[in-house]
Amino acid sequence: MNTRTLLNMMLAGVAIVLGLVIVYKPGLEPAAIPGSITPLTADSITRIHVTRKERMPLSFVKTGSGWQLENNRDLPASEFQLHALLGILSARPARSYPDSALNLAEAGLDPPQATLLLNDTLVYIGGTTPLDRQRYVRYGNTVYLLNDTYQHLVNADWTNFVDRRLVPADAVLTGLQLPDFTLTRDDEQHWRISPAGTEAATASLDNLVKNWHAADATYIRRHDGATDGTPIVLTLADNRPAVKLYLTTREPELILTRPAWGIQYYFPGNMSITLLDLPAHATTEEAPAQP
Repeated sequence: MNTRTLLNMMLAGVAIVLGLVIVYKPGLEPAAIPGSITPLTADSITRIHVTRKERMPLSFVKTGSGWQLENNRDLPASEFQLHALLGILSARPARSYPDSALNLAEAGLDPPQATLLLNDTLVYIGGTTPLDRQRYVRYGNTVYLLNDTYQHLVNADWTNFVDRRLVPADAVLTGLQLPDFTLTRDDEQHWRISPAGTEAATASLDNLVKNWHAADATYIRRHDGATDGTPIVLTLADNRPAVKLYLTTREPELILTRPAWGIQYYFPGNMSITLLDLPAHATTEEAPAQP
């Protein structure tokens, strides 16, 4: 080990020690570790408001049909992502301290880097410790140290919280207008394919509809520009609004644009076969429709 490397290591160690001294007041002892940072449970939360530096705030409300992203067209929100965010309520702290015993500014809590308003309860998100990179989180008059597994969610773009399914979980497809053919469900609950003579096995029609019901994007991105591509229309039962998409690209990723929501859904390229193509088999023009 050369002299320069040894000197750099020593300076890094001194910096860490000084950082600890700045944040923690001399003689400070951790308080007893509680099981969680608040008495709240994820199931009890019906409203979430997130504020963060240099990003637009996020607001979510829990309705009878699930979570919605309030501040952007009332879009359906991802239950998975919000469940992950609310995991902060059940996280077990590594340590806790009275807020009066810390330098809150140095801990990134005055002002906080972000705040979570969960129903009427405020949780403040701060910086990380210099040694083990744990996150400072303040609730009431106590500061907790948590594993840093929530900050990426707190700082994520709003598109990260949009439901990635193309068809709502409680919806039923009654029609599919795709680039090369169209499926419609008749009064006898049979699927009809057009144009006439299109070759498809009966099971293929059923599987195609199932694939659209199950389609879940890998991720979503904003789309603010012009909309190009081939129209795709998903017709839903019970007079629900149709889902209007555009096929933007098939490879290397399948990208479906939804102009009304200002987003694009991204799928692996092989999903274009799953969602847009039918294996050519014996000709049929109808198949029993699946609910």
